[in-house]
Amino acid sequence: MDNLTKNYCNQSIHYNIDNSLQISLNIKENKCNIPVSKLFTMSARENKKRDFLFVSKVIGKHVPMIPDTLKIIGGILARLWINDREDSCYPTTELVETLISLDSSHNTSNKNNVLNTPIRLKKKTLFIGFAETATGLAQSIFQNFSNASYIHTTREHITSIKPSLFFNEEHSHAVEHYLFPYEKNFFSGFEDIVLIDDEITTGNSSLNLIRCLPGKCFGIISILDWRDATSLKMFFDEKNKDVRVCSLLKGNIKCSKSKDIISDDIISYPISTRLIKSKEFVFKLAQNIDGYNKSAGRFGISSHDNLEIFEKIRSVSEVLKKERTPGNCLCIGTGEFIYLPCSISAQLGDNVYFHSTTRSPVHARNITSYGNKNKIAFQSPEDDTITNYLYNIPDNFYNLVFFFSEKPLSINKKEELNRIFSYFHVESIIFVCWKG
Repeated sequence: MDNLTKNYCNQSIHYNIDNSLQISLNIKENKCNIPVSKLFTMSARENKKRDFLFVSKVIGKHVPMIPDTLKIIGGILARLWINDREDSCYPTTELVETLISLDSSHNTSNKNNVLNTPIRLKKKTLFIGFAETATGLAQSIFQNFSNASYIHTTREHITSIKPSLFFNEEHSHAVEHYLFPYEKNFFSGFEDIVLIDDEITTGNSSLNLIRCLPGKCFGIISILDWRDATSLKMFFDEKNKDVRVCSLLKGNIKCSKSKDIISDDIISYPISTRLIKSKEFVFKLAQNIDGYNKSAGRFGISSHDNLEIFEKIRSVSEVLKKERTPGNCLCIGTGEFIYLPCSISAQLGDNVYFHSTTRSPVHARNITSYGNKNKIAFQSPEDDTITNYLYNIPDNFYNLVFFFSEKPLSINKKEELNRIFSYFHVESIIFVCWKG
């Protein structure tokens, strides 16, 4: 057995956020011995249902990361899953060491040969990613397998096809999840259905979805697992369902709130902020539904589609690479659109960082060891009724921004985003989108 896949520990970590929110973590298992500081930090939600937020450093959401991180964490979790599910022995040591030593000034694309050989599963398997946070993580896990299928839940309103499934995520800021498979009877015939999320606190959301799905054999892959005894009992009591959970870290969490957190002000840029240099690339979209990119997995894809998806990533990155200028570069995904932008970003050279916009409202506090240092709000590029946020944009750090969206943006939206990044003294912005 790989020497980094069985390390049990008892480690206690305490967070005191602004003398208002006290969080204690007792880590009971760390399978790959990855330092906690490499995986996440903590913030406070603007959400009465749950006060705390695990701010992942490896999924490309709130915190800027080196784009290769997503591919590597996906490779680690894919191997932990198959080793657990099929009693296999796929090594993770090289991937774990690479993750721990990642450096933004040295791109690691294609240097991990272990990721270049797809893994064949024994069972007909469907992977399902949770929107919006885990869509990139889920697709990065799925793409390690040669004979699987993938789809992710969505909060987007699709009009041309009807949803096959609908379920709730009770603790979320946006509770409704839909599944829109393009093919009829998409969910039938799978021997194993595996849900993927970045963290499990109670597991209620996963069980809500599992109860809607056919079949008896299920799995859950997550980076973090904080289920307590009551939550674990729910899984054992689930009738006629065999549910196996695989995670990097397991432990318990205790949280107490003594008073309300006072957020720092949301950054407000002057409307008169000058426009910076901008450019737009619109790539042809062969397959789309309501203008959404089918390669993103929202409507279902199979491993056979991955070769075409990899080629699209390569061809787009070759075009965008020519636009790179010296200095630090930020690549931004939008909402559920994470995997494709991040994979393209990983091909753009050194000194590249990636993260994405989010619907998630989180308290911003510029304090030590806190996950969301600053915050800017704007209306969603694709729906003016939904507020989006960007966190952790440093001033005078990025020279160039690539802003990725599934659909072309309006002139007004591009000007708004242009002024936002001009406020942070970015020199130029390039908008990247797809169109049928």
